[in-house]
Amino acid sequence: MTLGKRIGKVFGALAYLLCVFLLYRMGEDGFKLVCMLMSLSLILFGVRNLLFYFTMARHMVNGKAILYVGVIGLDFGIFSMTISRNQLLAVVLYLLGARAFAGVVDILRAREARQHKAPSWRFNLAEGIANIATAAATVVFGLGLGNMRAVAAIYALGLVYSAMLNLISACQKTAIVYIP
Repeated sequence: MTLGKRIGKVFGALAYLLCVFLLYRMGEDGFKLVCMLMSLSLILFGVRNLLFYFTMARHMVNGKAILYVGVIGLDFGIFSMTISRNQLLAVVLYLLGARAFAGVVDILRAREARQHKAPSWRFNLAEGIANIATAAATVVFGLGLGNMRAVAAIYALGLVYSAMLNLISACQKTAIVYIP
């Protein structure tokens, strides 16, 4: 892992912890603020990928995939920002779906890494299980009871766990030697 990726993981973990603090201090209003932050991050992700496509990736093999990812990220960001003002339950379901999907992707990534005998497969598996468990616990305990405070608390615990895994993976040594 390069130094830039390590710094990015540390900043990502700090952003997760900031969201946890906002959820803890502000409750339901904090959840709205976290939704807005996630929407903005999706919009920035989409714009960054679109800029990368128009400046460089259109000349690359499979560059259209970057265009599609950028358009979908921008679309999800704008969509989540528009519904976060009116229907908080829809946003919660949207975030839970994204969390569950990320968990499935992490588990599939862990399976592939294990087939290649990479030592990092355990962290991918742990993060995937935590994402799916967070989504399931939020649906069962939070939405079943109708308590948005419980939804925020369970979601915050999942964010803390993801932040810890990001910090651990940022501090791990890589097996590949990078030559600057």
